[in-house]
Amino acid sequence: MIDSYTQTLQDQIGQLGKLLGVQPTASSVPATPSFGNQYDLVTGLEGAKAFQQKLLSGAKHIVWDNEKPVFYVLQKDANGNPQRIQICTFTIELEPTMEEKYVSREDFNSLVAKLDQLLNKEVTDG
Repeated sequence: MIDSYTQTLQDQIGQLGKLLGVQPTASSVPATPSFGNQYDLVTGLEGAKAFQQKLLSGAKHIVWDNEKPVFYVLQKDANGNPQRIQICTFTIELEPTMEEKYVSREDFNSLVAKLDQLLNKEVTDG
């Protein structure tokens, strides 16, 4: 099962892949373990370089590092020569949970009580 961190990572890489012109469903290398057969995992820049050697001529592919928030855009030209690897770092931002978005009824009631207390104090002091 994919955790929310990994799912968010996949979604962000998918969006970035579209911006970079990478087709996520195009398979230009032999099948390797991946999430949903869309993006492949490597370990560091050396893993990305090794993966790039497997690409077909004219291919462009995204692989992401399984140890840190980095993904690599790999490419080979029409003659099969590896191109410079683009190294992209990113941060993960998860959507707030319901608990983070909204105040609980208990907290709300406590705030109302404090506000009532302050308003009643002003009325009696005034």
